[in-house]
Amino acid sequence: MASSTKSAASPTAPTREVPMRVIVCGVHRTGSMSTRAALKMLGFSDCYHMVTVHQNIMTHAEEWIRAIEWKYEGKGTWGKADWDRLLGEAQSLVDIPSALFGAEIAEAYPDAKVVILNRDPEKWYVSALNTTANVDKNLRGALWLAYVATFDARFRNMFRFFGKLYGTAMGGFDHAKEKEKALAWFKRQYDEFRDRIPAERRIEWTVQDGWGPLCAHLGVPVPMERDDATGEMVEVPFPRLNDRDSFKARVAESKKEALQRAHEGFFAMVGRVAILGGLGALAWHQYVRRR
Repeated sequence: MASSTKSAASPTAPTREVPMRVIVCGVHRTGSMSTRAALKMLGFSDCYHMVTVHQNIMTHAEEWIRAIEWKYEGKGTWGKADWDRLLGEAQSLVDIPSALFGAEIAEAYPDAKVVILNRDPEKWYVSALNTTANVDKNLRGALWLAYVATFDARFRNMFRFFGKLYGTAMGGFDHAKEKEKALAWFKRQYDEFRDRIPAERRIEWTVQDGWGPLCAHLGVPVPMERDDATGEMVEVPFPRLNDRDSFKARVAESKKEALQRAHEGFFAMVGRVAILGGLGALAWHQYVRRR
């Protein structure tokens, strides 16, 4: 792994608009979306998550590719100024890609609290198998991918980013066919968190543990609300988000939007070709008439 160095020159000045307060070391399908919602409810906004990458894909994809190449391929430089630029609007973070750099980010922000977001490895494997790793690898899927990547710039950036994320940072294993490699990768990630982040800075936690231990570690009160039936103050239910069906619905909507943008890109290209063809025909007609 490359060592942290000062940032190379970049087109945007490094900035940090809010302090980094909470670093959640938890990969995908460990309850990251629920944890994100919980942290935002506790006031740790914004919380950087994979959805943040999607929302900023035209600018953040290239940054994450640089970070991955630095850590996993020893290319270039990366340091706190780069984290400030990329994560400067976030007071907290969870999920990949940031979780892959949990130790590095914790070192960059020594005052931030750290949460190790756990899940049973076997349950994680099955959950990922049915969601993030469930991709079409048939001819139809390949044709769809080629078409959308050709005519939608946002999707091209996403495709490059995911190629580097899964192919380089995560080792490029086939989740469906190489279970042992998937579980070994999962274990390595959590071993790295525990080996490199001091025990006094972190808490071991799952979403099933709820508010109590999380709020105690972060030094904030458990969120309360008034019960309509009794009039008493009761604990706010902990968020439960992004189950399998919700995930698939979001992916379907994202693919629909990408296809629509690709259609628009295709017809815009056809329109330009038609205009150029028409202008060429007109020029040829004028040329012939003058002869």
